[in-house]
Order: sequence, then structure tokens, then C-alpha cells
Amino acid sequence: MASIKDAFEEAIQDHGALTKYFIFAIPVFLCTILYSNADKNGLSAFWAVSIITFLLLFGFLIECTTNVRNGKDSVLPSYNIFAIFWSGIKGSVALGPSIAINCTLAYFICNFIENYIIELNTLLVFKTIIWCVFGSIILTGYLCYARTFKIVDAYNLKAISDSSMDILIAVLFMIPQILIANAILIIPVNYIVWVFFGIPHPIATFYWSMCLVFNLAMCGHYLAQVAYETIAVKENSDKII
Repeated sequence: MASIKDAFEEAIQDHGALTKYFIFAIPVFLCTILYSNADKNGLSAFWAVSIITFLLLFGFLIECTTNVRNGKDSVLPSYNIFAIFWSGIKGSVALGPSIAINCTLAYFICNFIENYIIELNTLLVFKTIIWCVFGSIILTGYLCYARTFKIVDAYNLKAISDSSMDILIAVLFMIPQILIANAILIIPVNYIVWVFFGIPHPIATFYWSMCLVFNLAMCGHYLAQVAYETIAVKENSDKII
């Protein structure tokens, strides 16, 4: 069974982990600085850096998932930022159509059911279910793609139909575990910074940026475990049959 504990420990203990988290936190921290100074400098610089940061971190996430999924010795990617950036670009191109199609369908279906469901809480439940279902389709495509880096694998309809609901359930179980892991990671440091420097403070902001990168590694690790337990196991059982 997928374990957030294993993901947490291996993401911390990986070779050069703290250095990599520090390096990849720099563009995230820069985004926060640019956003806080938007009144003076405008948002153009913020959006430019944000796009670059997104592609870099998305490539980081994909590389982490791929490394664990394929049984490599390291969870985290190498220091080759250009290769990671390219992984982010290619991953965005591969998954972009899937994200656009599924989000559009979810949006229109949610608007459609508004005509038939009047009670707000019931409507919210149905909208949440719809977005979760279409989100699981995107996520399953991501996991299929992350294994091989082949764009066609992001649209493996058989894997998506067989495994998307199992992956959705695994992600729902992941969310509270991630919250607990972040409480352990963030609360003690935040308390120390608050006592000595106050919050907000650049030290706290940079630490939060590092935690964001760490969360990507931890989630990438966990999702790779889920992919193995759902997609890979079903593919192997089909071959045996």
C-alpha cells in the first residue's frame, strides 16, 4: 500500500536533498518578492518568472514520479536545471490538451446541473464529485506519461478507464496525510521564526518555498507508488490472463 511515511522519509534522506530544495526554492521565493512589489513594478515580471517557475517545478515533479516509478536509486532529479525545465515544457505539452478538455467538460457539466439542482449544499457536493472525477482522469494520464515520457501514454484510454477511480481514492486518502506531514514540517520552524523575527519574514517565506518543493517531491513519490499499485498491477494481471 502506498505510504506517505516512506515518501516523506525518502524525500528528506535523498542524496543532496536539502541543497536541491534550497536551489529550487529560489525561483519560488523570487515570485513572492515580485508579487509583493507588484504595486511598484507591475505584474509583468511576476508573471514571466511565474511561468518559468511553473515549468521548472512541474518538470521537478515529473522527474520525481519517474524516478520512483522506474525504481531508480534517487527520488530527486539531478542538478541539470535545463533537463528539468525541458521535462516541464514537454509535460505541459503532453498533458495540456487533457487538462483543457477535462476542465472544459467539468465546467459545462457543472453549469448544466445548476438548472436541475436548486439546493446549494447538494449542488456543491455534485460539483465536487464531477471535478474529482475529471481530475482523476487528468492525474491518471499524468502517471501514465511520467513512466515513459511518451506523449501518447498520457492518453492511454484503457489505463485511464481501469485505474482513474482507484487513483482518485488514493489521492483522497493522501490529502489528510499530506496535511499531517506539513504540520510536522512547518509548525515548529514557524514558531521559532515567529518568536525571534515575527511573521511574515523573508526567512519564513523562503522556508515555505522550500517546503513547497519538498511537497512536490513527496507527492511525486506517493503518486508513483499509487501508479505501481494500480496501473502496473492491472497491466501485469491482464498479461497473465
